[in-house]
Amino acid sequence: MEGWKKWYIVIAIVFIVTAIAGKIIRTQAPDTGLAEVDQLEDLLSLPVELEYALGDNGSKGVVVKDLTQNQENYIRQAEEADIIVLAESTGNLQFTTGTYGQEIRVSSVIKGSEWIDQNEKCWVWRNYGMEVMDGKIVYRNVLNLMQTGSYLVFLKRNQLNEYRSEKEFQTASEYFGYLQIPESKAQPIKQSQRNTLYKEWSELSIFTVSEEIADAWNQIAEILIQKFAKIEGDRKSTRLNSSH
Repeated sequence: MEGWKKWYIVIAIVFIVTAIAGKIIRTQAPDTGLAEVDQLEDLLSLPVELEYALGDNGSKGVVVKDLTQNQENYIRQAEEADIIVLAESTGNLQFTTGTYGQEIRVSSVIKGSEWIDQNEKCWVWRNYGMEVMDGKIVYRNVLNLMQTGSYLVFLKRNQLNEYRSEKEFQTASEYFGYLQIPESKAQPIKQSQRNTLYKEWSELSIFTVSEEIADAWNQIAEILIQKFAKIEGDRKSTRLNSSH
């Protein structure tokens, strides 16, 4: 086996072991607010504090510069994802120590059909989700949870899925791992929303502190959505024409 394949498998194993350990810890720990949360609707009435938004701590200028000057790099990172799908969020959630998973049902495979099938369910994992800290539920990611509806999702392949009954993947981009369809324009989060019921800020796609950051993020998201929505539209037209 080639060296890079061995290294990939080692990384994947470490991630899965960490997730499994987190699940075990969660099941054995007393209920501190998240133990009974396994669906999106369970969160809506819970108080959740947002730990960080893009532009916090005086970094607004740096973030705007990054998103604008590195726009092509962010687009390329998403385009080069091993798997690109249109999917429906089922609303099912898993929280572990340091990671969180969201279940999706694949509506259409744009790229990566060797890794996932149409109509198949799988879990999408990211680092730094919701955790209980000092007795409070804290959300620790700038990309919000997927809400009920359709998403364009960019994923990394996982070779260990051939040994699993449920497929699990990680997002291929930190800021653009999944994008709501139709496009949901990013808006700055209000200070009053940062420590209140989750439903008060559940519809925000990504957490930013300014219009400038939101606009820079929106530009990249729009380019990606338009490109892959067009690809999928062209494929549907081709299939329709070939059936006549």
